[in-house]
Amino acid sequence: MKTQSLLRLLFALFSFALPLALQAKDENPGHSGSIQFSCAVWDTLPNPELFYHHGGEYLPIELSVGQRSKAYPLKGVEALELFIRKATVAGAAESSAAVEYERVGTAPLLPAVNRMLFLIESKKDAKKDANGLPLRVLGIDDSLEIFPAGSYRFFNQTPGLLRIDFGGATHDLPPGELKIVTPVLPEAGGFLPVVIKNEQGLSLLENRFLAQRTCRELVIIGPPAEGRTGIAIQSLSEIIPVSPPNAKKPTSRK
Repeated sequence: MKTQSLLRLLFALFSFALPLALQAKDENPGHSGSIQFSCAVWDTLPNPELFYHHGGEYLPIELSVGQRSKAYPLKGVEALELFIRKATVAGAAESSAAVEYERVGTAPLLPAVNRMLFLIESKKDAKKDANGLPLRVLGIDDSLEIFPAGSYRFFNQTPGLLRIDFGGATHDLPPGELKIVTPVLPEAGGFLPVVIKNEQGLSLLENRFLAQRTCRELVIIGPPAEGRTGIAIQSLSEIIPVSPPNAKKPTSRK
């Protein structure tokens, strides 16, 4: 399927194009402070109940296909670890002490990053990730300072260079890299034309994206599904709450 092929290439290419921040993880003794993280999947996982380890507890993560999860806290660790709950041993008492968990995925935290997005892929072909686990987990910087409201973040997961005409400029995007574009928008937002071409200038996509000042959008560009041409697009949007301006206090009368 298109989404499965896209995610398979996403993780394959990313293993050859790790960001420098992720490479620096080995030089960093640990992640200081706490972070917030969200997760996203594009296919139903074999085990619908997923947990993460935090503060000595196994806490559930609620996932919806094609959407961001809510933000979860994480503190005092160097990696996000994901678990599934094992079946209760026959005859064991129904208590938390009898519940066992199995680790199924992990990804390191990025140094000096306080907000991350983890993309999770299930390996249906029985292959495992580099850690020998059934889930592949890819973590990227999701902080508002890097990826602000009103911006688009393009992720090139095709084998070749892409040229993206968007926001009044042309942006070269090599394979496996990300590019953030913050277009100038009217107050109410609007539809902006986007043209994606290959390195030879052949147009692969012509469309219009709805851009809003209170929304940010991750756009993953992958190869087409088998038997098709062009490119495949997956997007993940998030509304960023905006604090209302301080109300003007009425002038007091004496």
